[in-house]
Amino acid sequence: MRTIIDGMAYDTDTAKFIARGDYRHPMSDASWWLYRTPNGAFFEVYYGHDGAPEEVNPFTDEQAHRFLEKNANHLVEEYFGPMPEASPPSLMRFSRRTVIAAIEVFERLNHAELTRFVLKLGPEFPRWVGSPSLSIANRLNNLIEIVDQWPDRPLDDGQLLRDVLIEAAVGLLPPVDPEHPWSEYEEYSPMHARAGALLRALNRDGFTVFEGKLRRELPIDIDLPTTQSEVDRLLDKHGFAVPKGQLVQAIDAHARGNWAGANGQFRPFFEGLLDEIAGKVASGLGDSIRRLIAVKFLSSDLNERDFIQGLMKRLHAHGPHPGLSGEGDSTYRFHLVLLTAHLLLTRLDAWERP
Repeated sequence: MRTIIDGMAYDTDTAKFIARGDYRHPMSDASWWLYRTPNGAFFEVYYGHDGAPEEVNPFTDEQAHRFLEKNANHLVEEYFGPMPEASPPSLMRFSRRTVIAAIEVFERLNHAELTRFVLKLGPEFPRWVGSPSLSIANRLNNLIEIVDQWPDRPLDDGQLLRDVLIEAAVGLLPPVDPEHPWSEYEEYSPMHARAGALLRALNRDGFTVFEGKLRRELPIDIDLPTTQSEVDRLLDKHGFAVPKGQLVQAIDAHARGNWAGANGQFRPFFEGLLDEIAGKVASGLGDSIRRLIAVKFLSSDLNERDFIQGLMKRLHAHGPHPGLSGEGDSTYRFHLVLLTAHLLLTRLDAWERP
């Protein structure tokens, strides 16, 4: 079977068959076959449920790699060389939002500068990211897709791609003038706005930038991006839609530098979470904290009642209004709420298990 796609021929008669996969279901003859042309290009042929060929799809090396990992794992190293031995996760953990904010900082580069940076990442990256015939924005979009496909992609020197992107973006941030901080110009300077977005994202992940260098603000074992992902998953799992929406609004406000707006959502989120948990495990009269104490969901021995009440007072230190705190205080509230919500949600998950 010979198919022409974008001026290139993909011919199963001349290509080398490598591997196949299927549904392994007696009611379906669907399957997908991986080939490699004499010139080294991979492509897939998809056969429908009736066993007839339906599609021919050109594959990148990355797609072929993933195909073999899933369907013929023993062939991965034959075609892509020895894989590095597994090592502990990186000590620098960044959320997807932070990585995207870092990539957006690269918009200050011209095509030649971006190409040089991409070449340093590895020999395959120029092809994946795209040539200067594309716009800077499209090339950066391709870079985001590369990170999404393999968030912990290791580079030749053992560093992780996302860590290298973050550090490079921090190096591109404009210098800070103590008398006229560039954060004052975010409203009318795109570069300063992107820099502000990156710094706020780093703060949420537990990092800060000091004298052009990345510094960790929290202990290594507090992995905030993973904690946030787990909180999101557990909110969805238990059907806590309203608190989930309030948390999303708080994070979005924080990302925009709207500290009052973020603060205004932290306490409703946390109070709503307590109400939802109490509704599941401690039905009856009284406020949610009292009910959770009654069923021993909150520990009296650990003074969790006093801690929870103190936390809610701290979230709104000046009464029912959100208050006009700065970035540091708003980020502190975010970290407190996120870590405490994670504690309570994982406890709920264990509580409901048989």
